[in-house]
Amino acid sequence: MRHSGSDPSPSRRIPRILRFPLRILSTALILALTVVMLPHLTRLAGRLWPDPARTERVSQILRHELSQSTRLETLTVDDQGVLTASVKAALIGEVQRVTIDYNYHASIGVDLENVEVSTEDSVITLILPPFEILSDSLTPTRIDRQDFWYPLTEKRRSALLEEERVKRAQAALEEVRSSEKVLRETADRLQRMVQSWIGMDTWLITVQIRIPPAESGSPAASGSAAVLS
Repeated sequence: MRHSGSDPSPSRRIPRILRFPLRILSTALILALTVVMLPHLTRLAGRLWPDPARTERVSQILRHELSQSTRLETLTVDDQGVLTASVKAALIGEVQRVTIDYNYHASIGVDLENVEVSTEDSVITLILPPFEILSDSLTPTRIDRQDFWYPLTEKRRSALLEEERVKRAQAALEEVRSSEKVLRETADRLQRMVQSWIGMDTWLITVQIRIPPAESGSPAASGSAAVLS
């Protein structure tokens, strides 16, 4: 004798004890996919249905906040160094030798007042200005001089220290401009600041942060650093 009837549904074939965990897992997977895809869908919707008036309003908020902000510190440098200089005289030879141990401190970043803000459809672009030395100092910790024939004057000592400070500042800037990690961290910090300023006003608006190429032409300093949607 044959019995007619449909096969049990797939859900009935799954043991009852596993149904609840699988339901939670599927829900979590859907939520994760939604979070991942939402920024892309937002940018797509913004391009399809741009709202120039809203984009301009948000850009004005950003311009105001940037103009009221202080400088954004990107990196601090704390290092020690040794400065050596000498003076030679004709026929006599070396008449002065100076060795100065020092501590060098520098704060490097960007001036947010100089950030350029541009808009196109639903896209707001923030272009960061070049990195600069926000503040620095070079402090001597020990001075060893051999200057019996040609005494070291305060004017020469100050000139030597200033020349060394300028050299260290230029080297620190070059290091920052060629560091992809520093560029990324700078964009991420500004991204968090932008988010706190405009909050949910980024719906259907793309805010992207760009760092222009360094003067040295380092490829690591060019291109888009971050996008906030």
